[in-house]
Amino acid sequence: MRRHLTAFVCWALIGAVAAALLSVTAPYVLGGRSYTVMSGSMEPRIHTGDVVGEEKIAPADMRSGDIVTFQDPEQAGRMITHRVRSVREQAGVFSVVTKGDANNTVERWTIPADGQLGRVQYRVAHVGRLLVFTRGPLGIMALVVLPALLLGALELRRIWSRPQEVRP
Repeated sequence: MRRHLTAFVCWALIGAVAAALLSVTAPYVLGGRSYTVMSGSMEPRIHTGDVVGEEKIAPADMRSGDIVTFQDPEQAGRMITHRVRSVREQAGVFSVVTKGDANNTVERWTIPADGQLGRVQYRVAHVGRLLVFTRGPLGIMALVVLPALLLGALELRRIWSRPQEVRP
């Protein structure tokens, strides 16, 4: 019974890790991206630590109510995931107003008609917390030291549980 329970737990963990990895890497295979959400601006729809998968879209495909990821108009290199409030096209430039569901303020930004942004397709709860942890020094140590300790413990168990050979 204990053996079956251990096997079940191991396979469940392997399945959970595989599902998390697939959900994070699938957008890249399909031409999109995935992002770890680092703030609560989209609560309760998207939580801090969730991973969102997105597809790339043209600005003309953006609709009010879509949740999109775009370059922060005030801070280069920072991406924002917020809901579209309004979109207006004029002379080949789209003027967009977005707002986080939990925010009091809106962002106003523009994007050329030939630009690209991402529309959120799905979210995976809490996986981003693990991803952020593994990027830090403690997480890297855990990814190296814990498997080494586990392998050592399993090998010692195998050695110590080996039946004694009978010598003539």
